[in-house]
Amino acid sequence: MKVYFINPPATIQINREGRCMVRKSAWTFTFPPISLASCATVLREEGFEVKIIDCIAEGINQLVLKEKIKQYNPDIIILNTATSSIVNDIKIADDIKEINPLVKVGVIGIHPSSLPDETFSLSKGLDYIIRGEPEFTIRDLALALDNNQPLSKVEGISYRIGEKIFHNSSRELIKDLDSLPFPAWDLININNYKLPFTNEPFLLIVPSRGCPHQCIFCNARIYYGDVIRLRSVKKVISEIEWVKNNFGVKNFHFWTESFTLNRDFALEISKEILKRNIQINWTCNSRVDNVDLELLEFMKKAGCWMISFGIESGDQCILDNAKKGITLEQSIDAVKLAKKAGLEVSIQCIIGLPGETKKTALKTIAFAKSLNADYAQFYCAVPFPGSDLYHLAKEKNWLSTKDWSKFDQSQSVLNIDTLKAVAIMRLRRNAYFNYYLSPKQFFRTLKKIITSSDLKNLIPTIKNFLNWI
Repeated sequence: MKVYFINPPATIQINREGRCMVRKSAWTFTFPPISLASCATVLREEGFEVKIIDCIAEGINQLVLKEKIKQYNPDIIILNTATSSIVNDIKIADDIKEINPLVKVGVIGIHPSSLPDETFSLSKGLDYIIRGEPEFTIRDLALALDNNQPLSKVEGISYRIGEKIFHNSSRELIKDLDSLPFPAWDLININNYKLPFTNEPFLLIVPSRGCPHQCIFCNARIYYGDVIRLRSVKKVISEIEWVKNNFGVKNFHFWTESFTLNRDFALEISKEILKRNIQINWTCNSRVDNVDLELLEFMKKAGCWMISFGIESGDQCILDNAKKGITLEQSIDAVKLAKKAGLEVSIQCIIGLPGETKKTALKTIAFAKSLNADYAQFYCAVPFPGSDLYHLAKEKNWLSTKDWSKFDQSQSVLNIDTLKAVAIMRLRRNAYFNYYLSPKQFFRTLKKIITSSDLKNLIPTIKNFLNWI
């Protein structure tokens, strides 16, 4: 049986990876599709013939995708989805059924996991929704279809028979993450995924899943739960060595809710990289309340060159409203410590959280500038389905639109009590201009581009940077 994993085309290039549903332009690079690669290798171990096509990375439109489906003639197609592209993502199921009505079509992603009934209503061609963590659910679904077994026994799926929709019981989260095989990176063109500035290929490593924190804007728990689950240090390091030896990749992003949630685990990984003398470059994200100088210095020695902190706001009341559970002082300390350890620092800010006013937003911009980070991202608060912010926005009638394509962090769909959506977007634009067009930051970033980029990519990289801000 053939299984085809597809990251669908989109009018706006978008990264679809669990909780990360942002435009490619937000970071000027495309994420490798690790969820699809992980699911593909699980099925391959069960004897299925698998294939991945990443339409975003490969520049494939719907017409070309249709031709590829005709040529490959799969039995099952699994589509990756994101909120802002969900309507077009799901409509592809109808296109698939026009090509071959017998093909079974399923989808993964936080959006369909959160709103399965609504997702089914978008397409009559959609057969299955894989809710939550996808790997073993897709395995059991494919095995059931291959062996003509009843779908009612497959945990974690919603499915349609005729006009009726069924929701099976939820699947328990994978207790032993070491049981997952390494992602099937051989099924993608790794050269499609390159870092900005250096233009070198990179891949993702998943050291852990889950987060116990309750930030109202985050929907990660829908996918990976609210308890942190760790892989063994040995398995993480073995995967890094396997990727480096088999694919020649030496750049990695540790893809997890927060790499430093378990401080000892992060320290062990750093020490093991050093012990084995593995020469790699890597980045990670972190909360500001989970770092100290010793940890950061070991991370730096082990090849970490940049850490990303979610500081979210420069106003303590806004942070408290968002249930972030950090203080402004912790953000200041974390950035200082990271810089002292020799790391580059990226900070993430959100404009338009509950209680936001023009005054608090301007405080966030000023606070971000005062931290002296190397990079800053300014997002609009988006009430993604699955987040507490989504439920709050519906309860308080804050949503300015029902058009899912507008649920994108570059624009606002929230008319909160204290600020309208149009004002939130104006403040976000103001934040970028204030931050990056200040002489100090502009020339620091420009210097980074010039010194890191090869001559061939210099002009495109500068254009991407200017386009980004």
